[in-house]
Amino acid sequence: TREEAGKALLESVAELAGEEAWNALRVRYRELLAGIALHDLCNEDAREVLEEVSTALAHIADAALEAALVVARATLERGGSTPPVSRERLDDVRLAIIAMGKCGAEELNVVSDVDVMFVVRGDERMATALARETMRAIQDPAIEMPLWQVDPNLRPEGEQGPLVRTLPSMMSYYERWAKAWEFQALIKARACAGDLELGGEFVARTRPYVWASARREDFVGSVQRMRERVTEHIAPQDLERQIKLGPGGLRDIEFSVQLLQLVHGRADESL
Repeated sequence: TREEAGKALLESVAELAGEEAWNALRVRYRELLAGIALHDLCNEDAREVLEEVSTALAHIADAALEAALVVARATLERGGSTPPVSRERLDDVRLAIIAMGKCGAEELNVVSDVDVMFVVRGDERMATALARETMRAIQDPAIEMPLWQVDPNLRPEGEQGPLVRTLPSMMSYYERWAKAWEFQALIKARACAGDLELGGEFVARTRPYVWASARREDFVGSVQRMRERVTEHIAPQDLERQIKLGPGGLRDIEFSVQLLQLVHGRADESL
């Protein structure tokens, strides 16, 4: 369970910081991952445990992000490459991590990147340092190999935008500037680590915008154009073999389902 994974990973990094903590976290994570893989491989029909396994993978990713945030606080408090930060100043920062994509939907696979957004209440500069240290604990080079790529580029303005935003800043962006595909991405948004109350507030406050997005002018056309732009970046010789991004591939299925979700979800949010 998520709680068991969280406890195991937090115990692995207790009283540690920096690379020592990164390595301990990654070793324990891979032990948990091996257990999930064995459960999957020992089942006669992998389809029977597909949902269970993908959910478990998402939950250990949540737990890894939670432990990485604890490591980030300890690392900044102790200093090293940067001046030490007081525990009081760190504790004043409420930082929520929002899982997006496959992790947000609890349908993660073993080789997935983990898409996230960071929402803060408090010192944005300190929150940015915490977010960066959290990502480093997961993905920076160390004796133990990185776990996976933490991808924060679904955030407002993508890689050009600030890594963390306050909730009012997030809401202002979605009210004024967000494109149709950004509401589409928010279907899978889920508070997964850090300040879950703040993260849950972000999800709850953006939900009405998600379901209202289908009423936007040229909504379907804008989503179709976004899909076409993905295809345009595939080399012609690879097009027929691209099972994820090519015509009729996984991305087409995902976009089709999400369009239906956006159109009908305002009447039945369980969709």
